Amino acid sequence: MQELIDRILAAMKSGQHAQALTLSRELVHSFPHDEGALSLLAVSEQNAGDLETAKNLLLGLTRNHPGTWQHWNNLGNIQRLLGDLDGAGEAYQRALALHQESPRLRANLGLLHLNQGKYALARDELCAAIVMKGAEDAMRIWAAVSCQACGDDETARLIVRDWPQWTGVSEEAMLELGWLLAQLGDLEAAESILAREFQDSTIRIRALARRIFALERLNRVEDAATLAQQLGDPARIADKQSRMEALHALAKISSRAKDFAGSRQYYEAALAFEVPPRYRQSLYLGLARVCDQMGDEEATMAALEQAHADELARHTAEDLERVAGTGLIALLDPRFEESGPVLDEADGAPTELESPVFVVGFPRSGTTLLEQMLSAHPAFASADEQPMVQRVIEKVREWNVAYPAGLARLTAAQCDQLRDLYRAEASRTVALPAGVRLVDKHPLNFLALPMIRRIFPNAPVIFCVRHACDSILSSYMQNFRDPRLAAECASPARLADLYVRLTRRWKHDSERRPERILISRHEELVADPETQLRRIGDLLGVEEIAPMLKFSEHAQARGFIGTPSYAQVVQGLNAEAVGRWQRYRAYLEPALPTLAPVLDYWGYSA
Repeated sequence: MQELIDRILAAMKSGQHAQALTLSRELVHSFPHDEGALSLLAVSEQNAGDLETAKNLLLGLTRNHPGTWQHWNNLGNIQRLLGDLDGAGEAYQRALALHQESPRLRANLGLLHLNQGKYALARDELCAAIVMKGAEDAMRIWAAVSCQACGDDETARLIVRDWPQWTGVSEEAMLELGWLLAQLGDLEAAESILAREFQDSTIRIRALARRIFALERLNRVEDAATLAQQLGDPARIADKQSRMEALHALAKISSRAKDFAGSRQYYEAALAFEVPPRYRQSLYLGLARVCDQMGDEEATMAALEQAHADELARHTAEDLERVAGTGLIALLDPRFEESGPVLDEADGAPTELESPVFVVGFPRSGTTLLEQMLSAHPAFASADEQPMVQRVIEKVREWNVAYPAGLARLTAAQCDQLRDLYRAEASRTVALPAGVRLVDKHPLNFLALPMIRRIFPNAPVIFCVRHACDSILSSYMQNFRDPRLAAECASPARLADLYVRLTRRWKHDSERRPERILISRHEELVADPETQLRRIGDLLGVEEIAPMLKFSEHAQARGFIGTPSYAQVVQGLNAEAVGRWQRYRAYLEPALPTLAPVLDYWGYSA
């Protein structure tokens, strides 16, 4: 028996799967009830491509030997390959309950959650796996991917910072690392990985597709289109995952070339596959944007409904509770309304010229446009939507100071320390030469206005506002990585409720701290940029606004812009999206009564 087992293992190791299968069947014929023999046959059937037979063998093994964790793990692997993700999750959980000290098992469960689009759960499992004894370097990549998907870029960077020293990482994992680094803005490192000569032909195609994505993300559309020619005819790509990613890349390039009909065909072809949830939303959102450009409102809303179909299922109550205290959107909770007195200016507070310029507002209300306009002026530099204010609040909580009710307890020395932390966080992204002021653009920073006013009482705050229906429609077309914000954007009805709560909070906090606030209306900025930038220049003490009017050239030269508006801001001003919601009025009509107080407050009509 042992001699036959050794021959099977040798055949498996050398990739001779047909021979291994023949020998395994011979072994089971001689020992039909032997656990080890049946396990080898299941693996051999899987390697030979008969997943259903392998699954049935493993179902029998788990039924007859429920205490053997390896059988549950192997069953989970088979079910995952067959697309039964829920069944795979149950099998992995059974295996993990039997063998909790295994990083591989925990990583398998985390990878399953990642493929399901359950990013918070994936992050929990994978981050736990990478600190366990025996953890592999590849697990760090998947852990970082899950962190980035949850909007935690800083942790993702920390996890993979030593990647050049790693060895033995699979080509699949290296592909994911390259794409992750591209999304984190480290384009040089990303290119060094994605441009390498992968041995696996399917990985080569996927790496080429992701290089195209990265170039498009940098607004290097011509370079991306040139590279796309190397993909050839997607119909000739046998591997389904590779073909799907190639079709997605071609759809992106066609859209940027304004070939919307061609782009739509590519998106629909990609979605014809059984697309895993991890990839499905971005494909449906891309399709929706293309259909919108084609004026097909019915198809747009149908694609958006599909894009968000998994949203609430992914972000379960348990998921949201896990991240309840994180992210700016969590500050909407009523307990974060300040109950204490309006604070006097702290001793030693920075002057206005020593303070950041905060650009805030509702999601999709033109904050990126204004940020690019300001940073085009030599007197300003932008940090590109970084969580500096959030880090300051986290530090306050580490001191066991209640936020925001306990802000009055902070001493002048503590305020200095918080400002130092804020500046250190900003310096990771942007260098500020002498005399250059920081532009901190993070739309939902206004939810932390009490914190901002405590450490930067003289800072100018520019609040960007846009017709709520246009903002809601645009938000519905986005994939926000913050799990709580993504859940709020799962339907127009939820978004309408969100905008009411955001307006209520802004009204509450801004009326208590009205100093140095300017309201910038997106519609007015687009229609008459010179007049509106003059208003903003007056607020900031800037006389020459001409550089701000050339913002699109500045944005193009900048390269990576870490917001969904990266493609729009390089195209200059256009009013196409102003009033776009009217085309979708029939779909937004049910939300109008909810939005009535918001529209009235800001002076917009329904």
